[in-house]
Amino acid sequence: MILIPVKCPACDSTDVVRYGKQTNGEQRYRCNNATCGRKIFLLHYEQKGRRPEVKKKILDLAVNGRGIRDTARVLDISPVTVIKELKKQHRPSSRSIPRL
Repeated sequence: MILIPVKCPACDSTDVVRYGKQTNGEQRYRCNNATCGRKIFLLHYEQKGRRPEVKKKILDLAVNGRGIRDTARVLDISPVTVIKELKKQHRPSSRSIPRL
């Protein structure tokens, strides 16, 4: 039997456990590192728009003034995916708003 060490893509921690399966049968993993900002992840994403490197490219292209349709065409993803990812970046956190 061959064991493949799984590392969290956010913090590179090997403190990772299996965390069920997706509906398509893909294995999910959970990072047990308390300081990690990302908890659940997959090793292989089927949809291009779900990959962390594509999400980073969406933000890079937006900062450089590329349009939504142009970004979608270059990355070969849906314009709706680009819009949703850009909206996530501008959403204020409920934790950052002080309560009175």
